[in-house]
Amino acid sequence: MTMLYPIVLETEENGAVSAYVPGLPVYAAADSHAKAERAIRTVLTEYLIAHPASRPGARVRVARVSDRGKTRITIVGAAALVGAKRSTAKARASRANGRLGGRPSKNSTAKETQRKASR
Repeated sequence: MTMLYPIVLETEENGAVSAYVPGLPVYAAADSHAKAERAIRTVLTEYLIAHPASRPGARVRVARVSDRGKTRITIVGAAALVGAKRSTAKARASRANGRLGGRPSKNSTAKETQRKASR
């Protein structure tokens, strides 16, 4: 099973980069973001080996700030960080496929073409 652990990287006033995993006692610091990412990966790996049943107690949410006109703040899930967008093409493909998500199978595309031709 794949688990996702959020990692926060913060640049300190002195230029050092701190990294931590919310909900777990896993911390690291380095001179740069790349070094901090390597360090937190190492620390998290060692922590999970020592405590295999550990799960983060943090719930990650993201504040989306829209400054078009009046400032509006909405709280969204972490998927917003990776750009989980919906489009009309995806919705059309889902309907053609008969389920949520994914591309339509070749058979369902052919069936839809036949259905349109018979109208």
